[in-house]
Amino acid sequence: MRVLFCILFCFCSYAAALAQQRPQHTQYFQNNYLLNPAVAGIENYMDVRSGFRSQWVGMEGAPTTFYTSVHTALNRNDRNARRFGAGKPPSSQGAPAANKNNRFYVRPHHGVGAIAQMDNSGLLSTFTFNLSYAYHLPLTRSINLSGGISAGILKQWISQKDVDVLIQNDPFLNGEAINRNKLDLGLGLWLYSRDFYVGVSGMQLVRSINDVGSDGLPRAELQPHYYATAGVRLPVTDGITLTPSVMAKMAVGGLSAVDVNAKAMYYERFWVGASYRHKDAVAAMAGIYVNHFIDVSYSHDFTTSDLNRVSANSHEVVVGIKLNNPQKTVCPQWVW
Repeated sequence: MRVLFCILFCFCSYAAALAQQRPQHTQYFQNNYLLNPAVAGIENYMDVRSGFRSQWVGMEGAPTTFYTSVHTALNRNDRNARRFGAGKPPSSQGAPAANKNNRFYVRPHHGVGAIAQMDNSGLLSTFTFNLSYAYHLPLTRSINLSGGISAGILKQWISQKDVDVLIQNDPFLNGEAINRNKLDLGLGLWLYSRDFYVGVSGMQLVRSINDVGSDGLPRAELQPHYYATAGVRLPVTDGITLTPSVMAKMAVGGLSAVDVNAKAMYYERFWVGASYRHKDAVAAMAGIYVNHFIDVSYSHDFTTSDLNRVSANSHEVVVGIKLNNPQKTVCPQWVW
């Protein structure tokens, strides 16, 4: 077999081997909605984001991931966030006097969203499409809690045309594992304010009826994944804030990982950051909120695991667009 087929086999048997099934995102904190459906509708505008990740560049069959997400609030009438002028620091803007004391108050509201994601790893391709709903409830004038649910479909298939095999009509490539559809269900909670956030979520929480084949053996069974995230926003000087954050994830069976991040923002327009993924990689990141419509960010992962002997590093680009944004918000007010 070629190396590609070996990679394929590893990915097709990841359930039994407890390998990671869900795509890796270095810039997940730019779009926490990827990990937690409770984030849907958190901002005062419709948030549309697309990301592309090329992982382990130089390795044949290495993963590539592309996603597009969109979420927005429903029946929300608290559009009183600070309005920023182009190129002006927030401190020079202020808020209307009538809203000075409650300009960041979140009234109860609903949020809806959708995510489409395509992941290619060797000969294995996975497409997911999820719809989500969230409800946001203020606990105090500054602390809010939201709960969300997502449901959708996960489709996996193997590209047979690219396979070089020693045995023609291999039953594995012509059997039940070649093309599968599965139900994907996620749940999440998100506690947040202007200065911190804490979230917990679970994805791939249900078993599909086709997790077991006709021969009684497991068939690429989806493993539940659990995430815990937290971050805090700290003022450093006038116009500069520092946001340390952490994310811990665990799959059923014991696979776990921890990401630690730090992000420095300048006048809510430019940011630079760094990330450390335990026993895997370190990353350098930067981004810019161009205006109230678009923002762009880039990250470069430097592999620290044994894979650095056979692969280069990883690249990720995220582009965000704000629609229905009458306040002309430049920098997100609740997810930062």
